[in-house]
Amino acid sequence: MAPEPARVAALQMEASLASKPDVYLLLDPERRVLEIKARGTILDSVPLAGIEVISQQPILGRRLPSHPPIPAIWTVEDSSFDASRTVEAPTDLKPAPKKDQDYDEDTAPDTGPTATPTPTPEAPTSYRSRLDNGWDLWVTDQLPPQTRWQTLLAAVRDGWRRLRGRGQNHIPAITLAMTDADAQRIHHLLRTGMPILVADEM
Repeated sequence: MAPEPARVAALQMEASLASKPDVYLLLDPERRVLEIKARGTILDSVPLAGIEVISQQPILGRRLPSHPPIPAIWTVEDSSFDASRTVEAPTDLKPAPKKDQDYDEDTAPDTGPTATPTPTPEAPTSYRSRLDNGWDLWVTDQLPPQTRWQTLLAAVRDGWRRLRGRGQNHIPAITLAMTDADAQRIHHLLRTGMPILVADEM
């Protein structure tokens, strides 16, 4: 029996990613897993508690988006990781020794107080990254409410927030639910330019 066209397309896409030494991600909705791979080898695997396409819009005029085509390679275009990176300054500054003169720390001029290194911020447990297909990738600990009653309650709460000027429209997002520890562990991977191969239907 001939393999399914979608399976062949996914294999071809992964072959193009595996031909480079860079790390890439493979999202398999059917198995509910996000794999970290390089050269076709699984380096790590993150189990997903759920995966859904989420559209956070006002209840009036609400229009559910169509699913993005699968299989596909998505690329992170804008990431919270990029904004969280910090540059650490050296703890102290010392003048370079003059030509043919050894540097003596005991005779070094006083350069003032020693700078304190900036502590590395803790990775968040919930964050969104913009993808090149116009969607967001939303990593969180649990999926938002999906039943009609839960959606209605969420819409009412959103309506109150909007009346108070706190409402917010989000573009549709592919939402991955995982543990807080896993969300923090992969945060640095969802940086700008990271390719994500989505291998099956959602």
